[in-house]
Order: sequence, then C-alpha cells, then structure tokens
Amino acid sequence: MSIPNMWEFPGGKVEKGENLKQAIEREIREELDCNIKAVDVFNENTHEYDNFIVNLITVKCKLASGKPTANEHSKLIWLKRENLLSLKWAPADIPAAVKLAEEKA
Repeated sequence: MSIPNMWEFPGGKVEKGENLKQAIEREIREELDCNIKAVDVFNENTHEYDNFIVNLITVKCKLASGKPTANEHSKLIWLKRENLLSLKWAPADIPAAVKLAEEKA
C-alpha cells in the first residue's frame, strides 16, 4: 500500500508460511536491501481507509548488516524520535509514530 505524499514505515504483508518476524525481515531485505533482526512487536493498529482496512503491526528491529537503500521508495530518511511528528504520516502509521516519538530512549 502506498499513500501519495505521506510517510509510511517500511514493510508489507505476511505471506503464507511466514510468521510476523520472518515477514518483516523479508520485506526489509526486499525494500531496503539490508538485513535486520526483528526484536518485538511495538504497536498494533487497525485503520479503516475509504476502500480498505489495514491492520498495521509495527515491529522494532535492529540493523544486522548492510545499509538501508531506497530501492522501492522515492525517499528514505533517518529521524530522531523527537522529530518523527514533523512528517505528514499516512493515517494508519500515526499511532506508531506518536508512540515512538513519546517513548523514552
């Protein structure tokens, strides 16, 4: 799913035969050409758009190897937590962005 002119966390759908951690590790390899280690579920949110419903599960991860590269996206940026809310987030991503911004490091 892509929402024009709004920011989204990277990721995608869990495919048949995958668990959540395998899915996010695969999605990041495909989208950002690096390897991560999924650590723990951080936030879960269901959002109803006009034409579909998204159940967004945000997973905290650690970079294992490589450098994230914007292969499938127009732009990739790193922000400090306190700057996350300066972006225009896709509605389904807002709860995770707010929770992460408010979290103590």
